[in-house]
Amino acid sequence: MAEELSGVTVVIIIALGILTFILLFIFAKRQIMRFALRSRRGPHLPIGHGAKKNLKKEIHRRVDLVPKIVYEPTVLNDNDSRYILPPGSQVAPFYYRLKACDDVKLLEKEITKQDPSLHRHPTDNLRAYLLNSLATPLNGVGHRLVQQFCDLYEHARHDPTEFGDEEYQMYSRILLKLLDAARLLKSYGPSRKLSPRGTPVRNKTQEKSRELFENKVREKREDSEINNKDNNETSV
Repeated sequence: MAEELSGVTVVIIIALGILTFILLFIFAKRQIMRFALRSRRGPHLPIGHGAKKNLKKEIHRRVDLVPKIVYEPTVLNDNDSRYILPPGSQVAPFYYRLKACDDVKLLEKEITKQDPSLHRHPTDNLRAYLLNSLATPLNGVGHRLVQQFCDLYEHARHDPTEFGDEEYQMYSRILLKLLDAARLLKSYGPSRKLSPRGTPVRNKTQEKSRELFENKVREKREDSEINNKDNNETSV
């Protein structure tokens, strides 16, 4: 009897141990899932869960476009009382930097006004944009002018060294020249995609079609030459 009781006791102890292990495992798993959901930045369910395939694709496309949403605001307000100063007083040291950053938008607006297809996204490189846009009216001569303008713009925006009235006056003179060149875009008709040096960019589709056409012509010539040789041999 004592042996039977001891056996039953062992079974009960083993069962209780297994049950305790299962409960601890479930509790630990729930805690891990809870902490994972708290630390996770995204939604608990995938984006577009349960939606149709086309709708889900459109949702993902729009979500992917969110990082590309960039806006460059006007940083200087001319009506701000802080910048309306009596004669003889000095403006803030950052005034010319802000004005230079705003003035570049005048050039972009003028280029877009003359040719709506030449629009610059805030993430696009300004130097490449100006070289491509103004290559035709400047006729390759203004390459150095654009480089100087972009160097001064980057100086005003990023360089910690002084950017005062003298640098801004130089910047403004180059800006006026580029504005004059931008006003000539309309007279050149529709814009052409140009490289920074002013040479037209080759169209890859046209090159491929031309190569295919040349290959076909070459094959026809070879076939005709072979046929002519065969005819000559048979006649002989």
